[in-house]
This record gives sequence, C-alpha cells and structure tokens, in this order.
Amino acid sequence: MRSIIVPSAIGLATGLLLASCAPRALAPLSPPLSVEAQLAEHVARPDIGAIGMARLEDGEIAWTAYAGERAPGVPADSTTWFNAASVAKTVMAETVLRLAAAGEIGLDDAIVDHHMHPDLAADPRNRLLTPRIILSHQTTLKNWPSAYEDGKLAFTGTPGTGGIQYSGAAIEMLRRYLEVRLGAGYPEIVERVLFAPLGIEEVAVAREERVAPMAQGVDADGGWLPAFLRYEGGDVIEIGETSAADNLYATVPGYARLLRAIATGEGLDARWQAERTRLLATDDTEGTGYACEVDYCPDPLGFGLGWTLYGGDGRTMVTHSGNDVAEHAQVWFEPETGDGLVLFMTGQDLFDDGLEMIRVVDPGAPMLRYYDQMFAKYFPDAG
Repeated sequence: MRSIIVPSAIGLATGLLLASCAPRALAPLSPPLSVEAQLAEHVARPDIGAIGMARLEDGEIAWTAYAGERAPGVPADSTTWFNAASVAKTVMAETVLRLAAAGEIGLDDAIVDHHMHPDLAADPRNRLLTPRIILSHQTTLKNWPSAYEDGKLAFTGTPGTGGIQYSGAAIEMLRRYLEVRLGAGYPEIVERVLFAPLGIEEVAVAREERVAPMAQGVDADGGWLPAFLRYEGGDVIEIGETSAADNLYATVPGYARLLRAIATGEGLDARWQAERTRLLATDDTEGTGYACEVDYCPDPLGFGLGWTLYGGDGRTMVTHSGNDVAEHAQVWFEPETGDGLVLFMTGQDLFDDGLEMIRVVDPGAPMLRYYDQMFAKYFPDAG
C-alpha cells in the first residue's frame, strides 16, 4: 500500500526565529487532516503512484504535502520532480506577458513575420496568428498534426473570432517565433525573462541533468513505468528536448514559488496583470467544457491569456491542468486573494481524482460547481 504522508517542515530554525522575533502568524507545518486523509485514500489505489501538493493562502505558501512513492519503495517528497504536462503552457503565457510588458514583443504582432509553419504557408489566414490569439486558443488549429487525417496542420476556421480550439501545436509555433525573433533558445528566454527575475530554480522547460529524481508513472494495474516516458509503449524523452506545450518539469515547492509570484503580481504592474485575466475566448459548443449549458455557469468561463478562467461569487479561479501518460496536474490561483493550489499526481486517468483533491481544499470552488453539473449531465450513471 502506497500511503506514506510527508508533510512540509520548516525545521529547528523556526524555533530559533521565534525566540528572537516579534510574534507573527506562521504557516501551518502540515496540511489539514482532511487533506491527509484524502491523500492516503488516493495513494492506497494501485493506479496512483505519487501525489504532491502546495496550498497558497493570502499570497504565501501555507503548506505542502506528499503521499505515495515516486519509485518502487521510495516515498515522494519535496525533492521529487514531476512532469506537469500541459501546465507547461503557463510558463509560455507568463514569459510572453513579461516580454510584452518589457516592450520586446507585442501581443498582437503577427508571428508570420518571424516564423511560418510549413503546413500553413499557402493559407493567408496565417497572417492572423498573434501571441494573444495563440495563447487564448483561438487559432482554429487542432491540438497536434496527428489529429488530421493527412498529418498536416490546417485551419478549421478563421483565427481570432473568439471560439476555442485547444492547440499544443500552436503553442509550439509561438515558441519557434520567440526563438527566431529573440535569437535565443526557449529555455534561455524563459530563464532570462521569467525564472531568474523571480528566483525560480526547480522548474524546467527542457529535460536537463538536474531534473532528478523524477516521479515514475504507474499503469492501471500498478505496474511501474519508466521515468520521462513519452507515451505508453513509447520511448523516453531525451536530455535536451524542449517543449512549450507539454512536458514541464517541476518540484512542488518550485512551481509553488512560481505560482505565488504570479498570484501576487510580482514583476508586473496592474495593467499587465489585467491582461492575463481578461476573457478572450469562449465556446458555445456543448460538451466542450466552456459552454454555458447547465444551471450554474461560471462568469467568466473560457480562456484568458494562456489560462482558463472560472468565475463566480466574487471569485476568479485562474487555472490550468495537464494530462499525459501516467501524469496529471492541476494549478490555480485567485488574483483577488492570492489563494491557490499546486497538485501533481502520477497515475492513470486522474482528472476526476484531481477535482476531488481540489474539493477537499476548497469545496466551493466555481470550477467544481461547474464540472459537477457537467458530469451529472453527460455521465449520469457514473459513480
């Protein structure tokens, strides 16, 4: 049974500080008992390997928690690196936002001036692609070329008309645009613009030697899968491989520090923080997860600049999830309060389980209220 719980700890230095400092509120050293109980229940299952969490409250990291094993017989802890999959897109979004704030690029610049995908070269609609349209998933490009019968990217509509077509391929086009325009590799750009100014060390957009120990995934029966697996039955990601759309590597404390900086607006004035949370795209197509088709509809509901927005009751959840082979991630924050959550998991088909972990932390979250009704509508016989 993989049910080890390792709460965060500050250590003996805390006691020494208390003796010499004025009284102040200290973050709890461990998560609430309800969180520990939910973690133990989850990692007792064979199809879940490791879980790492960090809770933000009032713009500070309140607690972290770890459960399960990152490898056979090895508990997950604060040094464990996870693959956060599509949460990689949040790093791209924050890098672009800061580049725009510094005047190095414009959110509405045509990327074709510096990069044109060969599959789209003959289509004049490529002129409409901008960082803003790509980050808000308005390109009308499908997720990857493999989604097309001929394996080639093609527009399915007119970019920038406000609808959502989630596309990792478009994010990779934006990565190449930045590299050509700025004359540097994507990891170097991210380090210069985002990680170094914010003091972020344990997050990486490429597989590097330092990304270790890495949490291994498990299959549906609890069998261990290799670390850095590209897809089940496939090969592993090589050292040096970079992606802006997928395969973000991070420890829980590392991404929590990044999320805290984002949530508190570090390095950005109010104008640029507002750019992140302005609703840019939504989708009225039923079943997409962005349509208002149930009694409770978040407002806003859709994409801002690289993040999904779920609003309601005076709150705005700024979120992103990641799902890939044997891995799941959920990250979110509220700009009104500085509250948020980092959740990394290894295992199979864990989106629902991720929502349950969010529920135990914040049962009134607008995202949960929306998905509860969506699941009841589309899967009435489940659970």
